[in-house]
Amino acid sequence: MEKKLLIFDVDGTIWDSEKDVFLSFNRTLKEHAGFEITKQEFQKLAGMPLGTMFETVLPEEKKHLSEQYEKYYKQYYIDEGHFVDATILFENVKSTIEDFKNQGFYMAVASSKPKRILDKMMAHFDLQGFQYVLGTEESSFKHKPDPEIVNYIMKELKVSKADSVIIGDSKSDILTGKNAGIDTIAVTYGYDKLENLKEVTPTYIINNFDELLGIIKFKKIS
Repeated sequence: MEKKLLIFDVDGTIWDSEKDVFLSFNRTLKEHAGFEITKQEFQKLAGMPLGTMFETVLPEEKKHLSEQYEKYYKQYYIDEGHFVDATILFENVKSTIEDFKNQGFYMAVASSKPKRILDKMMAHFDLQGFQYVLGTEESSFKHKPDPEIVNYIMKELKVSKADSVIIGDSKSDILTGKNAGIDTIAVTYGYDKLENLKEVTPTYIINNFDELLGIIKFKKIS
């Protein structure tokens, strides 16, 4: 496929943050609700907004406190600086991103995280060449799979749907792309299960990040 704009999810796609997110999520539950969830239960929450994740696992009598639990989580994970305790880039991400930047692609991040943490993490990993780094959390953007954040990026960069593609690891990412009317690429090494990704029929499915270089070619201005 020939494209001009690459839109990336980050958690489970660019970096492996599952351990930090899972530990922070469970720490919040244990400290304020007195229980924890298993890794398998946590993985079923892939792609959900943070508040919805807490609402899903909290008992009925505590579901109305999901926003407060979200604040507890952010205090520990973001404000106290536990967002890169164990988080690492997936294999070949840095070199592949650099290659895309040198080819002239527009690149953007469309995440469920808040922009304030995305900026810190992008700087930590020295990922450069992104025109937009945006999150739906703590913003006016609607949460994925609503396509608002993707539509905004395309509009601001003046890139057509045909020239754009979204890359992500969750069913929500793929549905976001479909709802925006653009091509989609699902990665299998992230947090969602392969059967869930296949259900929403992405344009491509890849097993390693650098496979993108063999799929996406830069669309030159004719």
